[in-house]
Amino acid sequence: MKTNWDDIRYFLALCRTRSFVAAGSELKVTHSTVSRRLSALEGSLQTQLFFRSEKGCRLTPAGEKLLPYAERLESTIALLDEEVSGRDKQLSGSIRIGAPDGFGNCFLAPRLAQFQRLHPTLEVELVAVPMYYSLAKREIDILITVRKPAGGHIIAKKLPSYRFGLFATKKYLKGHAPIRSPEDLRRHRMIGYIEDLLYDEELNFINEIVTGLRPRFRSSTIIGQMNAILADSGIGIIPYFMAHSAGTLVSVLPELGIDRTFWIQFNPDSRRIARVRATIDFIVAEMESSTSVLARLPHARRRAAPSLTDPGPEGADANAARKGRKKREKS
Repeated sequence: MKTNWDDIRYFLALCRTRSFVAAGSELKVTHSTVSRRLSALEGSLQTQLFFRSEKGCRLTPAGEKLLPYAERLESTIALLDEEVSGRDKQLSGSIRIGAPDGFGNCFLAPRLAQFQRLHPTLEVELVAVPMYYSLAKREIDILITVRKPAGGHIIAKKLPSYRFGLFATKKYLKGHAPIRSPEDLRRHRMIGYIEDLLYDEELNFINEIVTGLRPRFRSSTIIGQMNAILADSGIGIIPYFMAHSAGTLVSVLPELGIDRTFWIQFNPDSRRIARVRATIDFIVAEMESSTSVLARLPHARRRAAPSLTDPGPEGADANAARKGRKKREKS
């Protein structure tokens, strides 16, 4: 009996979901259809491919041997579809992008909407959550991470650096003690990550500001932290590009900026698919043209920050002097 490519699709879906129901949902068929197609594949190969249990399906040694061949076949079919059908220039089909929640929601989402207007038949799926999906398992087409990948059969490119800084609202700063040095932060309500839920240790940077500083409000997502800052709950560490999007936040101790780097990753064969290639090129170009948003604050807001965190008599005198100059200029 010859092996049917369509049965391989069911095999791959079950590898990635480990559940007949989940695989059926992914392929938009019933779980019984998945079971039947897998049985057909096992029959054609005359071997068992999965161990079945209440906890799900696990590959047998034979299944593990089949997996890389099945993935290469999947890639070949995808490339054939692109080249022969003529859709290479149309950028049709769907593409799924995985990214950290702050970068995905605040930077990528509005820009991908613009990209999609240029390619209206392209379906874009943005998975902007604080966890990483697997390129190897084909759960994602393009993956953006804050950590350089360690080996593996993937391509990774370094993107422009971005900066984190301390931010708060004017209302919070006016109602609390002045901040002249990092040690003053110990007297303030800090906002940060839940340490044991950090999805990447590269984001565990609060100790880079002040050793032993413990947030009094903690969230597993950077979006949750920014919303807490906007609610006047305290001082948090967020990327400058998120501070730009918020518009009303004030920089606290701007000299304490923390730099990080994004990495864009994809499978080697995926780079040959037009929609993947075009999306990668678009994301890289957008980041390279947005270095001012990624790495620093607007000039006016940067000047305002010191007087808001520690106004003092000198700040008040300077404000009065500016008002006096404006009044004289008008007269």
